[in-house]
Amino acid sequence: MSANKGPLSGIRVLDLGRHVSCPICAQTLGDLGAEVIKLEKTGWGDDTRHSGKFLGENSMYFWSNNRNKKSVSINYRTEEGKKVLHDLIEKADIILENFRPGTMEKMGFGWETVHKINPRIIMGSISGYGAGSPYQNRPGFDSMISAQSGIMDINRAEEGPKITGGIWFIDILAGMWTTVGVLSALHRRETTGEGEYVDTSMYDSALFVMNQLLPYAAKTGEISRSSLKNAYDCPAGRYRSKDGYVICLAGSDGLFQRLLTLTDDPFLHDPKIADHDTRLLPEYYDKINEHVEALMMTKTGDEWDEIFDKTGITGGKIKDLNDVVRDPASSARNATVKLEVPGFGEVPFSGFPINISGEEFGFTPAPAKVGQDTDEVLTSILGMSAEEIAAYKAAGN
Repeated sequence: MSANKGPLSGIRVLDLGRHVSCPICAQTLGDLGAEVIKLEKTGWGDDTRHSGKFLGENSMYFWSNNRNKKSVSINYRTEEGKKVLHDLIEKADIILENFRPGTMEKMGFGWETVHKINPRIIMGSISGYGAGSPYQNRPGFDSMISAQSGIMDINRAEEGPKITGGIWFIDILAGMWTTVGVLSALHRRETTGEGEYVDTSMYDSALFVMNQLLPYAAKTGEISRSSLKNAYDCPAGRYRSKDGYVICLAGSDGLFQRLLTLTDDPFLHDPKIADHDTRLLPEYYDKINEHVEALMMTKTGDEWDEIFDKTGITGGKIKDLNDVVRDPASSARNATVKLEVPGFGEVPFSGFPINISGEEFGFTPAPAKVGQDTDEVLTSILGMSAEEIAAYKAAGN
């Protein structure tokens, strides 16, 4: 961490999470300066240490969600492990978990118990559907929630529903909403002195992004599904370029007039289609997009980037990740941060997209190894002796 440890300096977080949603919440709190202690299964750790894309022996899946954390090995099935968790709860401000609803209760650490141990602690729980849902006992995986929430149906390719694999954005959304919740509870604690329970579900988070589509479908039965073109503006959508694809959003009358300065196409200059609503009529919509695509195919994506920038038209090249890595915007601010991956040197990772005046955020050079900080945490926070730590480890922790 940097010398300025961020606005959450002095806040201690226990991260019991696995996979994405809970770890991303804890990482965000760590990026903001909190001390985050990740409690991991002894000898194995978070499952994401062993899956996803690898650079050498390092899982980029794990690395992307677990910087700015300490790692403590623990076995919740041992009495010694339960006692350490109990004692850490006494010393913490926030505890985060994303087990299925009821799991923490079976472990002996449901909200009521945790609140009794430490009345000031805030507990954040993330699950697929949330406590009280008719589906609360179902597992919560990103693609499954995408299918169940209607997102997969709306975000479809032309031939059918599209699996949104690779970017687990519902997991990340749930983690972000939990971050909002625990920070709100942290602020409330300033006036009440009491911690609160924050219950977030992936399903609820997915429905939140439906915006206008949900109420419209509820009342009309009509479902607006994604396609390569915008249903509300024309021309607006994805078009082929000379060397790939571009996005061009020139559907408003003002932007359409700017687009006309780039072409002599008589059809696009026809006064009949100068009006926004007219361009959406079936007799014009497809033909306009065909003519705009013909225009887009005359130049490369990079050329359109420059042209659109100069003319003030919203649009540009549809970039792949290699383009994004080379883009100077990706290394400005904290859009990406560089961590030291053994054998690969500095590697860019998704950064911290918030900038706060007066704060300088810092990032650990690499995530902790499983149990790397066990001795330090048990000694400095819990005051355990070397003999007690040895007994703790001998019990399978």
